[in-house]
Amino acid sequence: MLAAHGFQPPQDAPLARHRLRVGSAAALLQQRRALRDGEVGLGRRLTRPLSGRAALGGRRALSPPAARRGGLRGSGPMRREDLLDTLGFADVAADVAGADAIMAPGALRGAARGRDLDSLTRTLFLRIYPVIAAVVLLTQAGIAWINHADQLRLHADRANLLASLTASALARPGWERAPEIFGPQLQALARDPAFRYAVLRDAAGALVGSAGERPQGRDWNRVQVSAELAGPGLAAGSLTVVLSAEELRDNAERQALLALGTSLVLMLAFVATLQRTVRRHVVAPLQRLLVAMRAVEHKRWTAVDLGGAYRPSNEIDAISQAFNSMVEGLRSGDEAKRLLQALETAHAELAAANRQVVESIGYARRIQASVLPERGALAASGVDLAVLYEPLHLVGGDYYWLEEIDGLCVIVVADCTGHGVPGAFLTLIVATALDRLLHERSLRSPAAILAGLDAMVRAQLRQDGRGAESDDGLDCGVCVFDPARRSLLFAGAGLSLTTIRAGAVEQVRGGRRGLGYPRTGREAPPESDTPVPVEPGTTFYLMTDGVTDQMGGAPGVRPKLLGRQGVAERLLARAAEGLDAQLAGLERDLAAYRGGELRRDDMTLVAFRLP
Repeated sequence: MLAAHGFQPPQDAPLARHRLRVGSAAALLQQRRALRDGEVGLGRRLTRPLSGRAALGGRRALSPPAARRGGLRGSGPMRREDLLDTLGFADVAADVAGADAIMAPGALRGAARGRDLDSLTRTLFLRIYPVIAAVVLLTQAGIAWINHADQLRLHADRANLLASLTASALARPGWERAPEIFGPQLQALARDPAFRYAVLRDAAGALVGSAGERPQGRDWNRVQVSAELAGPGLAAGSLTVVLSAEELRDNAERQALLALGTSLVLMLAFVATLQRTVRRHVVAPLQRLLVAMRAVEHKRWTAVDLGGAYRPSNEIDAISQAFNSMVEGLRSGDEAKRLLQALETAHAELAAANRQVVESIGYARRIQASVLPERGALAASGVDLAVLYEPLHLVGGDYYWLEEIDGLCVIVVADCTGHGVPGAFLTLIVATALDRLLHERSLRSPAAILAGLDAMVRAQLRQDGRGAESDDGLDCGVCVFDPARRSLLFAGAGLSLTTIRAGAVEQVRGGRRGLGYPRTGREAPPESDTPVPVEPGTTFYLMTDGVTDQMGGAPGVRPKLLGRQGVAERLLARAAEGLDAQLAGLERDLAAYRGGELRRDDMTLVAFRLP
């Protein structure tokens, strides 16, 4: 048969197969050489396609894809992608060849731009509707086919029954020669509405009689059955009856159309219900979630409105609730970030302002230090003197004055109201007032100096009349030493003079009321000086309450005030030392007593010994 179609088998099949293997091996070798020459590596990505001649070893051949992909043996030249597919590197070629054509930027977005091809409703419709439609149509078609087959079987049974009854009625001796016997029976068959044709034959197949017209056309439009005429003493024969099945076919067609119409109605109802349900219970919540997500993307913290119908078992509600929690967290984080940024900005502004204030106060310290007298101002008079001056801040409200004038040594210690900048302003007022009192008014009496200082401070602060806006003043102690007479006069307003003589501590108290405060009818400044005995080895101390008001004590014990007595005891313990050593040791003792407690006020102490 193959030879008839012009196919001739090879004369030497083994030789042909050998040549085929050799040719395939040569082709494979050429392809590998071409791959190597074309800089194609199996372990790295392709960078450029091979040329036709390089891939085919100098020959250009065209073959259908099926022939190329048949393998390496006897399949002819292969394309680069076919070889890579065979060797398992098709993904590399796909990455190179399809990177620009398939994954171009914006390709997917541009394909569906302006068309709602990816909507959830359409996707569900395209996925579910064909399946449901196919199932319904197949079900209806199956039901129609079963009904048609049942009706056709019943039709065949009726035809068999008619043929059997007629054959029984014709089964008489000599029936084949008696038309009056089979003629009426055949005519009776013709009365059936579905009857088309009946033929009666003898045992030899010869035609005995017939009724109706021989049917033409397709066999499925009719039902044909046969019945045998046989019996004792009867001539054999057969009766063939043909009934029409066109009515059954028409009925099946009507049922099919009805099933199709019913299916269409069901599909329309299904689509309408699906669309309404999906839009209400799926698309609408997802759209609300999408709107909220877009708002959150622009940092508008919008939560998804669940309408008060949160259902934990509903996945979309659960996602929306989780989204709302995330938005709340982002809102809190963003608010905290904003507050942190505001705090950092305020901190930077405060740092800048603090730096300016510190710089200003630092310059004010230089000014205040320039107003303070030199500590060796009384050295020419033979007075041994040491000063402890420690403002609480850069500047302070304590002030001291040392000056030799008209052969007298004037020592003043003042503690102005407050500390820091306000106290520093008051020290400038006090310094100006003392300069005027000593040089312009030539006051030399400690009591007179205090009285004049009281009046000038009240005048400067406008506290000498009613309606004063401030209530500031100072405590002050003044000592005037006359070396020629070896006399020491003291007057104090709120400050006392401490003396250590022969291992004993004494207090020379001044007045209780300070200076510069508005008059309230209370005690006036001291009107007379207090003479103090001057003996060799006596040490005098003028100090502010910042020295005595030290809070501290033993660890684990409630802090308590050190007081004048505590300071005096520490000074007495160091009475044999020099004044500078005494004050340095006292400063260490005070620091040790405070421990972890902070200082509360400026500290000023002037210690002196008279010649």
